[in-house]
Amino acid sequence: MSATRPARVPALLCCLLAAVLAVAAAAPKTAAAQQAAPPTIVGIGVVGCVNFGDRIAVRGSGFGRAGGRALMLRDPNVGVELPVSNWTDRSIVATVPKHRQLGRGKWYVLGIQEVRSGTWLSGQGRPVQICDDEAVSLGAEPPSRPEPRQPDPRRPAQQPERLPPAPGATPPLPAPPPTAAVDADREPDEVLAIAASLADATTLAQQVTNLGYAVRSLQDLPTLGFALLRLGLPAGLDVPGALNALRLSFPATLFDANTLYEPDAASDTAGEPRHFAKALIGWPEGAPGCAASVSIGLIDTALDRGHSAFAGRQVTDRSFIAAGVPPAPPDHGTAVAALLVGAPGSTASGLLPAARLYAAAIFALRDDRVVGTTDAIARAVDWLGQQGVRVVNLSLSGPGNQVMRLTFERAHAGGMLLVAAAGNNGPNAAPVFPAGYPAVMAVTAVDASLQAYSNANRGGYIDLAAPGVDVWSARQGQGGRYNTGTSFAAPFVSAAAALTLSQTPDAAPETIRRELQDRARDLGRPGRDDTFGRGLLQPPGGC
Repeated sequence: MSATRPARVPALLCCLLAAVLAVAAAAPKTAAAQQAAPPTIVGIGVVGCVNFGDRIAVRGSGFGRAGGRALMLRDPNVGVELPVSNWTDRSIVATVPKHRQLGRGKWYVLGIQEVRSGTWLSGQGRPVQICDDEAVSLGAEPPSRPEPRQPDPRRPAQQPERLPPAPGATPPLPAPPPTAAVDADREPDEVLAIAASLADATTLAQQVTNLGYAVRSLQDLPTLGFALLRLGLPAGLDVPGALNALRLSFPATLFDANTLYEPDAASDTAGEPRHFAKALIGWPEGAPGCAASVSIGLIDTALDRGHSAFAGRQVTDRSFIAAGVPPAPPDHGTAVAALLVGAPGSTASGLLPAARLYAAAIFALRDDRVVGTTDAIARAVDWLGQQGVRVVNLSLSGPGNQVMRLTFERAHAGGMLLVAAAGNNGPNAAPVFPAGYPAVMAVTAVDASLQAYSNANRGGYIDLAAPGVDVWSARQGQGGRYNTGTSFAAPFVSAAAALTLSQTPDAAPETIRRELQDRARDLGRPGRDDTFGRGLLQPPGGC
């Protein structure tokens, strides 16, 4: 016994040394893992501005433990810690303190920092504005069924002291008199602004607030690589006047109207189903089981999720309609979605029922008109990019817009193939957008006899033609009906693009576009023309 004890001591020391070395080796990995996953804030439990004394419920991930960390409001000159009543890795409950360094009407960034080192852990953080007026508070985030919209209370009660203009900026022009006519293709009382980062957007928000604008929303769109602001106009200023003044004051910032867009549906008719469209383009018989690994994005009205066409389908939907605004009827989105992923054997069997569909609802009902805003479309595109969607169907159209153009250029550069309806304004009409942008594929409609749809737009921006006259699909409620318009031609090209992507997952958007164009069946005069583009869609073969 006594002879074996000395032998055990070195062995025990070796084990202890090995354990210490293992812990030391693991420590850098743990630190690296923590560094690779910074705290991310996705919500604070309120919309609009916050008041001193308001309780905020911060939601997100990677918050870590409270010890050694603090929840802060800061700007380049100020840093104020918020009192915290509860802290977990995914939620923090805190109170906005009344602090002499926090000013009413000012914007700050909410985030997490290390107490000892002062290191900021939250990246760009989340912008938060302190309300101008003690009585103003926009309350809790809207429920899934939004309450009726209340008048916007964020207009400052008195004109605050103006900030100096941005470097190189010229003073704003005096407000011109309001115009009598209102452009029905844009929001009448607001404009949009794009900033390169949340920090730039927060600074811009403070500056335009001091010029009398109301910052109605400020959102980071990480997929698109910019932050988007909606600015309510000062009294007596119309959209053209505001754009002129803002562009002169901030020449390095992109401003434009919040343009309105509409679905590209022309008509619908009841009747007995007659399914000619798949045969017309030679849709492969094996396609219903194809593209199971591919996701398709849809930006449209909401869907009727109770329709049998969506039974057992992989559908994820999200609304981008402003709180308090009634959503448009789900007819259009239901029809387009069923064309894409409708269940086999239902009244509206789709082209790729095994694919996953991400549906973004952007269309609202206003004075019996179905419209969607530019900012809603931009936010929807960003969300689809975050879901990894590579093909997006856009059965909508409207005027050109710089914010819209940049949105689709960024999405395309990020690997997204965008397919849009060419428009139903007639053969002599000007191009519509987003179909008219180079980053987007424009699809026109033909009938069962391969004749061009009489009301379809024509022009050099048309890429392909697809069935879009008397196309059978699902309708709100149950059953189906015939639909006509370039809206219903676009899904055929979107499905063909998704099928191509399932066969060549690493293909770039332009590669898929050229492949679909090269495979098209020539229609009309030989070669490309302004009526049919490169011709009738011919999808790739089976899986």
